[in-house]
Amino acid sequence: MSGTSQHSQLCSILLREAYGDLAEKVAMCLFRFGDLTFSQLASHSKLKQSKLQTVLKGLINFGLVQFEMGVDAKSGTQSNTPIYNLCKGRVLFLHRYIRGVPVFIRKFGTEGEIVLDTLMKCGHECASDIIFQATVRILKTESDQNVASVLEQIKGKLTELIQFGLIERAPSRQTETQEKLSDFSTPGKNYSLKGVDLPMMVQRISNDILTLEDAEDQAILWQVSRKRVTQLLRDEMFAEALTGRIDCHAGNLVRVLLQLMADTGPAMADASNILHKPFIQSAVKNSYSGSPLEAHLSEYLQILSQDSSSLVKNLGDASGGEYQITLKSAILELTWSALEKITQEQFGTKGARIFRVVRRHQFILVDDIQNHAMLPPKEAKQILYTLVGQNFVHFREMKLGTGSEAGKTSTSYYFFINLNQLVRMCLEKCYLAQFSASVRQNDIVSKYSHTIQKESRLTSLYVTLKDQGAPQEQLEDIAGMLTLTEREDLQKIGTWRSQLNFSEYDIDNSILLFELYIQMFKGKI
Repeated sequence: MSGTSQHSQLCSILLREAYGDLAEKVAMCLFRFGDLTFSQLASHSKLKQSKLQTVLKGLINFGLVQFEMGVDAKSGTQSNTPIYNLCKGRVLFLHRYIRGVPVFIRKFGTEGEIVLDTLMKCGHECASDIIFQATVRILKTESDQNVASVLEQIKGKLTELIQFGLIERAPSRQTETQEKLSDFSTPGKNYSLKGVDLPMMVQRISNDILTLEDAEDQAILWQVSRKRVTQLLRDEMFAEALTGRIDCHAGNLVRVLLQLMADTGPAMADASNILHKPFIQSAVKNSYSGSPLEAHLSEYLQILSQDSSSLVKNLGDASGGEYQITLKSAILELTWSALEKITQEQFGTKGARIFRVVRRHQFILVDDIQNHAMLPPKEAKQILYTLVGQNFVHFREMKLGTGSEAGKTSTSYYFFINLNQLVRMCLEKCYLAQFSASVRQNDIVSKYSHTIQKESRLTSLYVTLKDQGAPQEQLEDIAGMLTLTEREDLQKIGTWRSQLNFSEYDIDNSILLFELYIQMFKGKI
């Protein structure tokens, strides 16, 4: 993960919004100066040791900061001084998780999303506390529900999320000492919800005791799996891409195939294990029984295997048909498509045309570019040199012998695209765009805070009086307390924030894609 100024700005605003100014200050010291000891961190942050210790505990609990014992420079042996470092990728996960909320609701229902959100706000927690806190949240909004049935339902959702992999075992906390802020033991691979006492929780909630202490399973901690969330959003990104290219049934088939890839082998392998058609049919029937996808599965598999996205590969007709998910090729093709779209947005359709010509020929002369792009020589050169100036296209000087006289050479300039460099450059632009969108959101809220707060108070008062059976005249008076100007401002605020939210969603999709490219190719094609 890069540590550029754009990345730094984005991490800074995300930390400040999620955990406050002090946490942002400590984390950004680690971002700028790298690994630091406690005393070095205190010196850079200029915080009191007691305050710094509290902030570090919180950051460690949420997995944003890690530490390991340092090595004595003289003896080369391990010292008792912990060295802290910031997990930069987990900072960006704070924003990515929010983007995944609609996916969680669609896949696991509102109760599943509440379980995940409860755990995200705690960092690490035992199963009993997760179930108890999630149930209390549901009962606050739906107080007429049966407590025991809600607890049982939440326990079932927690089990489902664990089996799916969105919740995983977290390292167990041991007794803290003055030398260490925290100590994590190795997490176990198996899971168990033994020790969850639902009857005791029913009794506590019935007696309005909304805290749970001394749970039997408090030593077994759980956390949200960042890797699984990212994988789920990756699957959605591919499904949305194929939905736009073909239709919704093709997108649903992609979801099924990517899930089968994760179930039968590594989710981030270059290619999946061989998937036989009967196996795919069974998975489609379980998820989309009675849909057009089930009826026309063969046609959709053929369309996907012939699509330029290169996601699905047909390996033959053995066993009714053999297919393979070629994830590496699909990420490469999707990355190229995203870069072409960025080029078109920034340089127009003619710029995108030249970009595609250079990509197709890898190394090409300027005269050949203008011929293939079918543009006038002057215009083609002007656009090409603009692309070169913005580092979208590079050139290499080559000296070749003329063949007519010994010792004489001619110089030619071959143009090409450095894909690795271009991906990293666009990733930095995405960081900056994400930061700008977040700043713009905050500016809108700050500028119109009075109007937003007034509208919130009036809405709350309106709902309360309506529930109490207030007369219609009184309710109309409350609704009329907002002036025409304030109503227009609220409408503009809603439009602006909706556009910014959509932009942030789109930008994060690009960030995820470029990060997947860097992870998959590791700087090499």
